[in-house]
Amino acid sequence: MSAKILTFPTKQNTMSRRDVISFSEALDAAWDASLEATSVFVEENGDYFSKGGAYVVFDDLNAPFVRLLKVKGVGEAMISGGWKVSLLLGLPYKSSCAYEAGCNAFVEELKLHNILARVVAYDDHDEAT
Repeated sequence: MSAKILTFPTKQNTMSRRDVISFSEALDAAWDASLEATSVFVEENGDYFSKGGAYVVFDDLNAPFVRLLKVKGVGEAMISGGWKVSLLLGLPYKSSCAYEAGCNAFVEELKLHNILARVVAYDDHDEAT
């Protein structure tokens, strides 16, 4: 009797060390841009707009950057199938506009590294999941 070795397909390839470092640097740069943009927005406009927040969504759960976020414990899966990163948690601001400014800066910085994401803003009375 001859045994046959079965191979199982995998969805994800291993990331190289270089990619992990590159994506980690992109994440750090995006985080810094987000904090700076939020601070600048509040300094220039105040924190008087509608109460709420914003978050960043990555639609491709198998993208290498999203896989790195998962490994680092950054973000959470969404019911809709995307990956959600809530930025700026713990900051004292109440305005959804302030958080949206930070999330937009985060997304713009990631675009420089060819990483796609989008921003979802919400008011407290209609928070999206």
